[in-house]
Amino acid sequence: MIGSSHQDARRTTILLLWLSATFLGPFLILSDLMQLNGLRLTEAKLVIGRDFLNVWTGGQLALSNKLALLYDYDGYRLWQAAIFGPLDPYNYSYPPHSLFLAMPFGALPYPVALIAWTLLGAGFFAWAARPYMPPQLSLWASVLTPAALVNIWAGHYGFVIGGMWLLFFSMLARFPARAGAIAGLLTLKPHLGLLIAATLLIRNAWRAIGVAILVAITLILASGVIFGWGMWHDWIVETSSIQTRILQDHSQKFYFFMMPSAYVALRGLPIAFAATAQITIAAFALWCSWTARNVRNEDMAFIAASATALMLPYIFNYDMTVASLGFAVCLFGRWKTLGKAERIALWLGFAAPLLVMVNNLVAPVSIAVAMFVQVRCATGQSPINIAGLIRLFHRREPERATP
Repeated sequence: MIGSSHQDARRTTILLLWLSATFLGPFLILSDLMQLNGLRLTEAKLVIGRDFLNVWTGGQLALSNKLALLYDYDGYRLWQAAIFGPLDPYNYSYPPHSLFLAMPFGALPYPVALIAWTLLGAGFFAWAARPYMPPQLSLWASVLTPAALVNIWAGHYGFVIGGMWLLFFSMLARFPARAGAIAGLLTLKPHLGLLIAATLLIRNAWRAIGVAILVAITLILASGVIFGWGMWHDWIVETSSIQTRILQDHSQKFYFFMMPSAYVALRGLPIAFAATAQITIAAFALWCSWTARNVRNEDMAFIAASATALMLPYIFNYDMTVASLGFAVCLFGRWKTLGKAERIALWLGFAAPLLVMVNNLVAPVSIAVAMFVQVRCATGQSPINIAGLIRLFHRREPERATP
């Protein structure tokens, strides 16, 4: 009976901490529903699955032979506005080979495509997360983290990229060729793959590296032949230009409150200060990753995801599906061995994808501290006992005062 009561108390604790970290998520989704002009999506000022609109638009343009509009910022927006009415600025920021994934969804009516994208993505991510989930957490908890809720609301690539990320690390040791193929597919969002490449090099996974390069080259060649080589030039030039303008914008646009980077949090200050802060926190992330270079691939999957969230100045909270899950796995899977300070740090990292929407600076600080704890756990270091350090300090204080 005592063991059962302890187990029930632990489940209650997990549930309360989980709900307290995700409480903003339902409000985001409901706010989108309430702002629709009735339920007619063609008249909506805001569209549910707002970022999925880019996926759907890319697929539609490819299928209707209008790819000249894809990276044409003004033409792209006008095409969307003709269907959905006035919208916030959108742009297609993904490389041309992403159209292979976008086209099947672009062939469907928007509401049907969005539902299919969300359900298939969530199912894929949960399936990929199976080897990582501790018994304390339900498998479906993997698609109900703070980052996952934002991804559902935004309709972004978080489940697709996150699922492939988890598969890569779970297959790297036993199936290096398959892991390499997945690494090649992750070039759908190439800026997120820096730590994937570093892991392959550190692990000396040359077979996986070869397959990754082969898959990436094949996708580039296929997209060039089918969609035209000019698409790659337009993507490199136009996308980098737009992203640079976004990072240099000092306005209070909503999407800034979805970006957990130190640079964005401090963008109102002189650029040298914001850039220095970003470089410093990126260096910290790299140091943590290097410290954990010999841990299990299952642990490295989450550490590398945490580091990616810290290193990139241009990243959004829906890109953190793996990082947010990793903090939850560490927190609830190692609950008994963690000190109070470590639990708090991991909870803040877990909640960071939604806390960033309250205050930008909370996110990079929370992720950095949580990653430090995550690395200590993965490398088998003892828990951080703040109370013990305080007692030790007070015990030594009289000795310092004695002549």
